[in-house]
Amino acid sequence: MKYILSKGEMREADKRTPEIMHVGSAVLMERAAILTAGRVLRQLEKGKKKVLIVCGPGNNGGDGFATGRILMERGIDTEFLLVVDEGKMSPLEREQFLSVKALKENCIFTGSIPVMDHDIIVDAIFGISLSRTVEGNFADIIGRINDCRDKGAFVISIDIPSGIDADSGAVMGIAVKAHETLVCGYLKYGNVLYPGAGYAGELILGNIGITDKSFGRTPRVSYFTEDEIKLPERRADTNKGSYGKVLLYAGSAEIAGAACLAGKAALKSGCGMVRLLSHEKNRSVLQSFCPELLFSSLGKEDKEEGAYSQMSLFDGNPGGNTEEKIRKAVSWCSVIAAGPGIGTDKKAEEHLKTLIKYAEARPMVLDADALNIISGDLNILSDNASDIVITPHLMEMSRLTGIPVSEIKSHLLDVALDFSSLYHVTTVLKDARTVIAFPDGRAVINLNGNNGMAKAGSGDVLTGIIASLMAQGVDAKQAACLGAAIHGAAGDRAIQRTGAHGMMATDLIDDIR
Repeated sequence: MKYILSKGEMREADKRTPEIMHVGSAVLMERAAILTAGRVLRQLEKGKKKVLIVCGPGNNGGDGFATGRILMERGIDTEFLLVVDEGKMSPLEREQFLSVKALKENCIFTGSIPVMDHDIIVDAIFGISLSRTVEGNFADIIGRINDCRDKGAFVISIDIPSGIDADSGAVMGIAVKAHETLVCGYLKYGNVLYPGAGYAGELILGNIGITDKSFGRTPRVSYFTEDEIKLPERRADTNKGSYGKVLLYAGSAEIAGAACLAGKAALKSGCGMVRLLSHEKNRSVLQSFCPELLFSSLGKEDKEEGAYSQMSLFDGNPGGNTEEKIRKAVSWCSVIAAGPGIGTDKKAEEHLKTLIKYAEARPMVLDADALNIISGDLNILSDNASDIVITPHLMEMSRLTGIPVSEIKSHLLDVALDFSSLYHVTTVLKDARTVIAFPDGRAVINLNGNNGMAKAGSGDVLTGIIASLMAQGVDAKQAACLGAAIHGAAGDRAIQRTGAHGMMATDLIDDIR
């Protein structure tokens, strides 16, 4: 896994690199500039001609001047716009500024520029240093950069689009809309969290000489690389019992689809067996959708509702004692998953609480209606000895925490981490970027997936994948973050066949591998 850094963590790494690695700050700036100049050259090779580099205060502006100097040394006509007074430049930036002036005196505009009609614009205004709303001349210049982009200019930001908060991804009034962002060293929260991620364009990660050895302490957030996203290996000398048993409580009399999707996704992800606890009315639907699923009715139904007694697969008695059936079902399994489509009525609440009562130390995945039920009594989480993974979307998280959806969306990482710490669970908070938070204060941000996955049933598939990984012996924390990554990878494969509009949850199942 690789790290995603906060502003503070990146600043510390920047400061420690000269001390620990003996690579000076000027060398780091030069390497960032070489990489940025390389991105500009790619666009020049495509026929773009006129280059403008917009430099603000601090070392991000220094990166911009150094980039332009490298281009000028190659004979490329380059103009600069300095958005601050010369007296406000950092020492490193001033050195690069003077180097550019030594090459060509009249290529730098200060404060503003009469006509901005360039083919390529490099944004080196703020970098990660921004801490307040963008106003005045800065806002005007960013607006003009975006106008040029709309007219065909190619925009490259250095490290992060100017106007994006590097810790939250928030737009601080106005922000540059880049085609590419050359990220120096490590991804920052604001590069990957929305809305900032929507302004960054393609993220180009550049190695400028800062390494993991530069950290004073291990960063708290990481992400999976593409080669790490894979299902557990399978040995030759195994049988279905070797890969675990998932007990899935899902589906009500009105809703069978969620149980179908979660159950089949669990099997497709590699577990040995899945037993569904569901309403008897769902039997034919579930077994037609996926005959490999084992099915168990929760018992005798009310004949006045048009249902009938069903023989339990656990005790052989018509109807029978529901609590005893659940107890025996739990004793059969290695992992419990509960919630998709069960409803929130009194009966569903009783069944869920009975399931949790007998779970003992078995790991659990709680999703959808299970979370809505638990939101009325969060002690169910804190009083439990099991490893629990919860998979809320924003509205479910709002019910669990009492925090408005808009606030959760703006603080995904902090909300997930706070909840995990308070209730000692692994939280998979689902949004355009899914955040997986652990009780120890660490987190993973999932970077794959796409908007075609924003369809009913997608979350049920994720529940099945995570439960399946846990059944195969993957610990709860790893199963949660790996499950989200496998789910996103399936979506990225599926969209190639279906397009974003045509993708359905069943397409995700087909592409789990």
